[in-house]
Amino acid sequence: MARLLSISDYGILGALFYLVYILGIFGESIQNIFAKTSATEKDNGYLKNITKRFYKKIGPLTGIFFIFYLLLGLLLYYLKDIPYTLIIINGLFIFILLFLPITRGILQGKKKFYSLGFNLITESSIKVLLSIILVLIGWRVYGAIIGAVLGTFLALIFSFAQIKNVVWYEEKKAEVIKFKEDSKSVFLVTFPLLAFYTIDIFIAQLVFDKQMAGFYTIAAILSKAIFWGTQPISKAMFPITTEKSQNQEDTRNIYLNAFILLFIIAFIGLILFYFFPDFIIEIFSGKNILESSSILFYLGLSTAILSFANLNILHKVSKKNPKNPYVFFILLAISIILLFIFHSSLKEFSLAFLVSSLLFLIGSIILHK
Repeated sequence: MARLLSISDYGILGALFYLVYILGIFGESIQNIFAKTSATEKDNGYLKNITKRFYKKIGPLTGIFFIFYLLLGLLLYYLKDIPYTLIIINGLFIFILLFLPITRGILQGKKKFYSLGFNLITESSIKVLLSIILVLIGWRVYGAIIGAVLGTFLALIFSFAQIKNVVWYEEKKAEVIKFKEDSKSVFLVTFPLLAFYTIDIFIAQLVFDKQMAGFYTIAAILSKAIFWGTQPISKAMFPITTEKSQNQEDTRNIYLNAFILLFIIAFIGLILFYFFPDFIIEIFSGKNILESSSILFYLGLSTAILSFANLNILHKVSKKNPKNPYVFFILLAISIILLFIFHSSLKEFSLAFLVSSLLFLIGSIILHK
C-alpha cells in the first residue's frame, strides 16, 4: 500500500488505522479472555451462554465507542486536516472489531489453529485485494479504508460458521463469577502492553509534521512485522498452558519452546533490519527513504522486546491471575510521557520507544517470577 500512496497519504492512513488499533487493543484483550475461557470450559452449552451474555453486554458499548471515536477524530481533523468523512468511514470498524475477537478467541481456546489461521489469512487477502483495487481506481486513502472495512466484516461473518459447534449447541445457563475474575485480570495485564505497542504511530502524528510522521509510520509498521510474525507462537502457547495449568501440569517446557521459536524469528528479522534497511524500505514503499531506513533497526528491536514481554505476560496469565496488574498502566503512562518529551528527531523518538519497551520487558519478567 505504501507504494500506491504518497508519503502524506500514508501518514494519514497510519493515523486513521491507529484509531482502529485502539479497538484492536480491546479486541486482543477480549480474544485472550475467550481463549482462556474456552480452553478451560469443555461444555459448549455453557460456553454458548457466556458468549451470548457477553455479546449483549458489549452491544451497547459499540455505540458509546463510536461516539467517543468521532470526538477523538475531531482532534485529527483540526490538527492534521484529515477529511472527517474518512474518519467516519473508518469508524465502521467499531461495529466489527469488538465482536470478531470473541469468535476468534473461541477458535484459539479450542486449539483450532488451522481454522483461526485460515480466518486471518482470508481477512488479510480480501483487505489487501479490495484496497489495492480501490486505490488504483483513484479512491486513494478512501479505497484503502473501505477495502479494510469490508475485508474485516467478511472475516466476522465467516468466523461464525467456523464455531458452528458452539453456535448450534444447546445452551445451558453458566456461572460467570470466574469468567468475570479472569476477564478483569487478563484485560488489566494485556491492555497496557497492546496499547503501547501501537501508540507510537499516533503520537508521531501529533509531534511531527505530515511528511516526517509518514516516514516514521512506514518504518514503524514494517518493524511491527516482528510482533505480528511471533504472535501465532504466543497465541498457540496460551490455551495449551492454560489447560495444563488447570490440570496442575508443568508448563515450563511449553514456555521454553515458545521462547526459543520467538527468539529465532525475532533474530532473523533484526538481522535483516540491521543489514538491509534501505532495501527493505524500498521494497515496501517503492522509494528510497533514508529517514525511515535509519530508524528501522531501533524500532524492530523495540518490537522484538515487546514480543518477549507479551509472551511472558500471557504465560503468567495462563497459570493464575497476577496480584498487581495495575503496574502496567503506570509503565504505559511513563512511556507516553517519554515519547512526548523526546521527539527532537526521528532517531530520538525511536530510542525513547526502545527504552519504554525495555521497561515493559522488565515489568513482564518481574510478573513472570
